[in-house]
This record gives sequence, structure tokens and C-alpha cells, in this order.
Amino acid sequence: MNETPSDKLDSLIACLPRTIEPSRDLWPYVDARITVRAPRAPVWQLALAAGIAAAFVSALFLGVPRDSETARTFAYRQQLDAAYAPLRQASLTRYRARADRLDPALRRTVEANLAIIDRALAEIRVALERNPDDAELGQILKRTYEQELAIIDAVTPPNSSPAPQQYRGAL
Repeated sequence: MNETPSDKLDSLIACLPRTIEPSRDLWPYVDARITVRAPRAPVWQLALAAGIAAAFVSALFLGVPRDSETARTFAYRQQLDAAYAPLRQASLTRYRARADRLDPALRRTVEANLAIIDRALAEIRVALERNPDDAELGQILKRTYEQELAIIDAVTPPNSSPAPQQYRGAL
């Protein structure tokens, strides 16, 4: 009986092993190449934002000229606190849940910047208690809240999978 090329191929294929185990575990290399990293602001921008917040607070105590609109400004500040409180809480909760996945150097930088912003917010609130009709303080409070949210969103974006973040440089 004559064997066709197809039969020869089938018999050779039948002699091959069903599986071949790699010599080492390849999954970490595959995972590292397919992991999608969320875009984020460079660390120097985060440090700059924290520095700006500190500069605003310093300016408060050096006598920056302020506008006075007592009733409107106080109501504005209350609305601002009410609007940012849930956003801030959700962002901080998201950060705390994902912080252990960040590069340790990046995490230290972010936490240092968040501590600076927390101190700035406390100082702004004290200043607002002393001068509740100060419109400029209300604007500084708003910008400081925005900077805090921007820092958190840069390292733990909302509505994204918690992919590992790699620290890519110094400040």
C-alpha cells in the first residue's frame, strides 16, 4: 500500500508530544508586557501642585488683598464644602484601596503631597473661621480641593482597572 504525503504527515504528527512545558515560568514576562498602565501626570507636576497649595496658604498670612461679600461668600464656602466632601471621600477611599499597588517611591511622594495639602486645608479653614467673609480664601479653598483631587486621580484614576503603577523618575 502506498502512503500519501498526508498520511506521512499524520503519522509524524501523532509521534509528537501533546504538550511541551517551558523551561521556566513565562507568565511574569507575559503579564508585564500586556499590563496596561493608566496614564498619569509626571511626579514633578504633583509636587508642583503641592507647592502651589503651600504658596497659597503662605500668601494668606502675608496679607494678600481680599474682597468682602459676607453673606454670599459664606454660603459659597458651605456649598463648596458640601460639594467636595463626597468627591474627596471617594477619591481618598479609592487611593487607600489601591495605594499598595503603587511603586513605593511614588507612594511616598503622593502621601507627602497629600499631607501638605491636608495641612493647607486645615490652615485655610482656620483662616476662614477668622475671616468668614473673605472671598479670596474661598477661592483658595476650592483650588486646594481641586489640586488634591487631581493628585489622587493622577495615580488612581476613577473608573479604571487598578493596574500597577511604576515610578519613572525623581522629582
